[in-house]
Parts: sequence; structure tokens; C-alpha cells
Amino acid sequence: MTKKDGPFMTRQKALLILGCPMNAREADIRSAWRKKAKFFHPDSPYSNIGAFMQAKNAFETLIPPAPQSVRVRAGGRRF
Repeated sequence: MTKKDGPFMTRQKALLILGCPMNAREADIRSAWRKKAKFFHPDSPYSNIGAFMQAKNAFETLIPPAPQSVRVRAGGRRF
């Protein structure tokens, strides 16, 4: 996400960043996020922190993280 994007990202822009169609299902979005994260991760040879963070922000715009209380109850352990 760049400064001109501001603190919020539109659904359309988030889908574009992840390379998903407008009618993408949650499973498609998660799959696209995994591919981008693996490719741009700081430990990969194609490391690009800016692109990684942009993809992460796009994913979190489309699928917000679960609240802490839900994550703890899900498996009885913290993630």
C-alpha cells in the first residue's frame, strides 16, 4: 500500500493486487494470497518487502483477521 492509497484499500484494488477476479470466492483469495506471500516473502530469492506488505494489506482488506478471542478458542492455543 502506498501513501496515496491512505489507510484503507477498496475491495476492487485489493482483488487487483492479488490477481483475483471480482467474483472471487474466499478460497480463491486465500490461494492467491499464499502464492504472492510465498513469492515476495523476505526469505525468498524474489524478496520484495513493499510488494509483500501490499499483498498482505490486500488480503486483510478482503478477509479481516479473526479477533484474538476467536483464535484462542479455535484450538485452545495461541497462534
